[in-house]
Amino acid sequence: MAYAESQGWSLRKQGHWGRLYCAKADRDGCQVGVNGTPKNGGNHARQIVRAVDRCPHKKEADDEDV
Repeated sequence: MAYAESQGWSLRKQGHWGRLYCAKADRDGCQVGVNGTPKNGGNHARQIVRAVDRCPHKKEADDEDV
């Protein structure tokens, strides 16, 4: 989750789990679920990193900062 947050994603907690949202926080933005107690923490972490890396809005968010 620290990697996602360093890339501009934000976490919204909901009970024992939550959702990560990309910088484009609207209907078209990317999101990924975060389990509080996944069966395999390493696999779940890799899924989160993969979702963050595949987000097409990363470039758009970088352009807005300029």
